[in-house]
Amino acid sequence: MIALPAAWAFMVLGGVVPPPAPPRARAADRSTEIFRLDCGSTLGHREVTLFKNGTVRLREGERGKERMGLAELGPDEVAGALRRLAEEDLSQVEERARGPEGDWVEGCALSLALPDKPPRTFRYGRYDALALPLSRVLRVVDDLAAKVVVMEGAEHLPEGYEPHPGDVLKRVDGQLFEVFEFTVDHKGLEMRGVNQPLVLYVLIEQLRQEFVALVSRRRP
Repeated sequence: MIALPAAWAFMVLGGVVPPPAPPRARAADRSTEIFRLDCGSTLGHREVTLFKNGTVRLREGERGKERMGLAELGPDEVAGALRRLAEEDLSQVEERARGPEGDWVEGCALSLALPDKPPRTFRYGRYDALALPLSRVLRVVDDLAAKVVVMEGAEHLPEGYEPHPGDVLKRVDGQLFEVFEFTVDHKGLEMRGVNQPLVLYVLIEQLRQEFVALVSRRRP
């Protein structure tokens, strides 16, 4: 085989193919964050990060013992996510919301570094009332986090799981809770601790974020 001069390396059938990005640029894309959402309390920790190269990283579980999963977005998906984020006007949104605080209340920090915009960090608690533009940004974050379907060493609720009163579920910190009843609007659950006198109210749509296994189910 005849070695071609370097100048010919990207000339194919009369067309010129642009050279790939320099190795340093690609490496930088792998470490450059577009956003990072970090939420935690004494009960657990959850972090969602989108990198410039399209990698979505999800970490969740007991702090220091988090499970991790990755998803890779295509160029169109990255462009779509950036477009949705850029559409939101956050200029009038306060960077720190005020609401209930405490060890049991999940606190979150969302760091945004969008192209052509100054970096911003928003801090809020789980039960804070959020401005609509920030809520829509968080919906983008959740949509991308949902693309991570495999977690290293992860326990998870069964596929298609639907809660029933009497189900005993294991939370991310290992504690067991029994599904007691649905809330009035049928969008949430009242859950009671099996080994400790705690009562939780959890939105059904957030069940997989807080509970990792179905331990037992009451027989009909």
